Amino acid sequence: MKKRISLTIDSELLKHADKFIDNLNFDSRSGFMEECIKKYLQNSSVAVILAGGNPDKLKLNNKFKFLIPVKQDKTLLDLLFERLSEFGKIFIVGQKEVVNTCFENLSEGYPDADIEYIEEKEELGNAKTLELIRDKLPQNFLVLPIDQYYDLDFLELMKRHNMNQTILRSLVTLTVVPTSTTKKYGNISMIGSRIIKHEEKKTGKKTLISAFAAVCDKQIFDYIPKGRIQWELQKEVYPKLIERRAMSGYIINTPIFNIHSEKDIKRLRKYLKNR
Repeated sequence: MKKRISLTIDSELLKHADKFIDNLNFDSRSGFMEECIKKYLQNSSVAVILAGGNPDKLKLNNKFKFLIPVKQDKTLLDLLFERLSEFGKIFIVGQKEVVNTCFENLSEGYPDADIEYIEEKEELGNAKTLELIRDKLPQNFLVLPIDQYYDLDFLELMKRHNMNQTILRSLVTLTVVPTSTTKKYGNISMIGSRIIKHEEKKTGKKTLISAFAAVCDKQIFDYIPKGRIQWELQKEVYPKLIERRAMSGYIINTPIFNIHSEKDIKRLRKYLKNR
């Protein structure tokens, strides 16, 4: 649904805009302004790919999981970057072997992408990995792991977080998947859109699980202590946010694939082949 609004704009700027409208075959000034706003919002979107910790934990049969072909010759990393194609800036944070490998595989294939590689010197948990770039981040940003596949519109997740931020004062909007499993995933309980419980790797039957990908407000760093300390988003940060009623969930109806084994790779390949 479109809504009529009025704008006050500098006359000289409007003259330049009209030239673009004529040259680029826009139907109207409104269409041109709408496209400019869309592009601005896309280019201001920032994603953080967490790839910290011991590099060997990201390997399967001595090869990085994110470099295993899963759809013809496309790797998990390729598919992730396709999903992030409309983001203006992407950070990859990990130890030296990981960021060097990512650079080698992305520099030629994605020359137009604005990617910054940040090296983690010591494994202190994913919250401390994220903290390495706190001064480079805007107010809201996407966080996701390097070794999972998502069939998800991340810009839509950003929009939902903006809504949760306004209505519920949420600092984090976490992707959540409805399921029926006894596997050790993060167990989630919700009332409406608000998350009221997050239990990491708890045993027993679950109906809602964490998909890890989340949009965060920069205030999340208030919940990460400075200094050399082990600190995890799931274990230390999220419980504090839930206590303060500052965490929301975004339920998705598509599967996620957390790659741990060859079996997981085969499941993902089958899913992508049948899509």
